Amino acid sequence: MKHFRKIFFVLALFTIPYTVFPQFLRAWGLFAGETSSRHRYKNKYPQDFQSDPAFLHAQPPSHKGGEFESWSAGIFLEMLRSDVWRWQTEIEYCNKGSKENELVNWITDQQVKKTNKLTYIQWNNFLKRYINLGFRRPTYIMIGVRGEYNLSKSTPAYSYISGNFKKLWVSPDLGIGMEFKLRGNWSLFAEEHYNPDAWFQYTRDSNKIWAMNRTWETRVGLIYRIKQGIGAYDLDCNAPKYHGR
Repeated sequence: MKHFRKIFFVLALFTIPYTVFPQFLRAWGLFAGETSSRHRYKNKYPQDFQSDPAFLHAQPPSHKGGEFESWSAGIFLEMLRSDVWRWQTEIEYCNKGSKENELVNWITDQQVKKTNKLTYIQWNNFLKRYINLGFRRPTYIMIGVRGEYNLSKSTPAYSYISGNFKKLWVSPDLGIGMEFKLRGNWSLFAEEHYNPDAWFQYTRDSNKIWAMNRTWETRVGLIYRIKQGIGAYDLDCNAPKYHGR
């Protein structure tokens, strides 16, 4: 029930742009995505018998986890009157994680394969800029932030660290996309997003030990443009423009 209240609050935030600025609403859409994420651990302590004979600081060893493949899904609104600039606000359900070979014995180098999984509800906001790359299809870049709330986690690998990742988190995001006109006001689009942590999800001992996440997300979705003739996609570059008297 607690999670439902959090989700309801995020959905309420999502409706604010539409209720406050309905005149700027230009499109709405939905998407599904494939996520590929991993965790990175850094340990700056010396890790040898002479410096640390009891291996008190040996865990976790510095490493990058393996790619964890999962999925995401979301809905969004696109706003602003500009021909080339748009504001896109989203609600997204997103899975992240990391595949690990957890080192359980430094003497024998014994490792155990485990997978950490974390599920988030996100409120994402992007500034979208349409650009001309010489393609016949509308192309754009996106820059923004993801506000994340952790709904659930299963973190058997290095659980004393991964189990303490932040409940509430904000991370940057860069994306690039392309649209494909369908029928009427509908278009298909494909996007690629790069979503790294800008700061440590976990840190201790004055940042001598820390952990971070990095996620790639590939999206495919549909967008419905409420009003034709507004925005970079709808403009016909070959058509004569009326400039008045």
